[in-house]
Amino acid sequence: AVVVSVPPLARKTIGATGALRRRSMGRRRSSRVAAAAFAVALAVAVAVTGVLPTALGYVCRGGYDGPVNFAQLQSHKVSEASGLASSIANEGILWTHEDQGKDPKLYAVSLKSNPPGEIVAIIDLHPWTKRHKESPDFEDIALAKCPHTDEYCIWLGDIGDNCARLQSDGKPHSLDCGSSYYLYAVPEPEIRDHDSVLKEKARDVFEVELEYPFTGEYPNIAMDSEALVVSPDGSKAWLIEKRLMQAKPWDRPTPARIYETSQNLTLVPSSVSIPLKLSTIIDNPDGVRITGADLHPTGEDLIVRTAYHGGTYLYTFDVPFDFKTIQFRGRLASNSLRQPQPEAVTFDFTNVEPAQFGKAFWHISEQSQGWQNLEYVRCKDDLQQLQVRGIMSPYRNVHLAAVAG
Repeated sequence: AVVVSVPPLARKTIGATGALRRRSMGRRRSSRVAAAAFAVALAVAVAVTGVLPTALGYVCRGGYDGPVNFAQLQSHKVSEASGLASSIANEGILWTHEDQGKDPKLYAVSLKSNPPGEIVAIIDLHPWTKRHKESPDFEDIALAKCPHTDEYCIWLGDIGDNCARLQSDGKPHSLDCGSSYYLYAVPEPEIRDHDSVLKEKARDVFEVELEYPFTGEYPNIAMDSEALVVSPDGSKAWLIEKRLMQAKPWDRPTPARIYETSQNLTLVPSSVSIPLKLSTIIDNPDGVRITGADLHPTGEDLIVRTAYHGGTYLYTFDVPFDFKTIQFRGRLASNSLRQPQPEAVTFDFTNVEPAQFGKAFWHISEQSQGWQNLEYVRCKDDLQQLQVRGIMSPYRNVHLAAVAG
């Protein structure tokens, strides 16, 4: 067996020793070799078949099956599910939340309840959000280490702004909706009972206000974002733009900006303002706006979901967590089950199918009636396993193991 250990982001970026630098250089060379191999394989496949193959990532080398309805949310309470995150600390739990104008709450959905899909925990954030003048517009969540404690946090992005959404001419619709954006990190509670509902107020919340650079000219203007990803060590967050299609010609690529926090979030206090800085600009997949995303803890695969037809697409990184090395790979799954108003996506760490741990992913819809189906998309390969090794309790780090033979 060949095991490639992916260290925490902090070890690669803060106070690296000579040995760690050498390891990182070797890791970068390996990533470049892998990226070159991808490019060659893609070129050969297209030359032979004339068809773009199913996207392949570092996490899942065999491609994905089509979506299946695994469970149904057993409640009307989450009428507009806008984000989705898979718990690692609590087996069988998916976290979700509602969109703008709804209650500022986090909901834990159990896949171990009877029937699967029951809400088993509710965390109320109203004591925190009521301090702001504007109502929150929560658009996405992620699971990562808390910035100041050794436990998992649910990271929640109040990052939507329909007025700031860029039109096809590259100008914002309006600046009248306000311009306040916030990032929250809420410690994840332990969930033991899948047959009752745990209700609690959010505790020990880490909160920072996010500030876009503003010159009045693209790209340094505020943006409407519905996708949030966070590094597994809780040191950095990235926001991905939801962008309308370009004007004619329609085959012209539609850019989407990605902004990142400019300071190490583990080193700043709560309740401060953090400048954002432009990380990179990508082309929207098929020109369709991005409504959700998840960054794999290995830092090598980024999956995004899009509106309308609801495709899920893959980006990979030549260097883990380095968005300047991001590469578009293609579509992983279509909206074959015709899920209405496709919205959110997350990698699977629920352990409902151990062989799929860290490789499969979930979908949920933002349809307005509740009772949404939870779609499951399985990885086809069985040649590699993702192992979770404890490095601190209860926070754990994900390591990638490629198993040969």
